[in-house]
Formats: sequence, C-alpha cells, structure tokens
Amino acid sequence: MTAIETPLSPAKGLLADYATETEVAVALDVHPRTLRAQRARGEGPPFVRIAKAIYYPKLGFRDWLKSIEQRPVRAKRAA
Repeated sequence: MTAIETPLSPAKGLLADYATETEVAVALDVHPRTLRAQRARGEGPPFVRIAKAIYYPKLGFRDWLKSIEQRPVRAKRAA
C-alpha cells in the first residue's frame, strides 16, 4: 500500500466525509484567507484541525449553510 492509498487519505477512508480548506473556499467562492479570518473570529463553518491541516465535515458544512439561509423580505406597501 502506497502513501496515496493509505486509509487516512482524504479521498478515501476516515477523511472521506471531510472537505479541505481549499474545497470549501472554492464552494463558497472566497479566498482561503477569508476562512482563516472567520476561524480566528469564531465564525464560519465548523472545522477540525489535524496537525496543521484544516478539514470541514461535509454534514456540518451543510448544516451551517442552512443556518445562514436568508428569506427574502417583502417590501411594505405605502398606505
């Protein structure tokens, strides 16, 4: 088994349910620095730090997206 095929590879195994910082940044159309700033402020999607790497649980990311959903506001009609 090579290093690429290890069970802990992000593509397979234990980390299959997690997205990398880069993947989340692309999905949100933001720079990875934005995610780092959000983490420093205690904001943004939930994450896991393994050594120096950051991973975002895919289910937690989806829940976070739902939590920040906004509904359109109807404009009040002038009387």
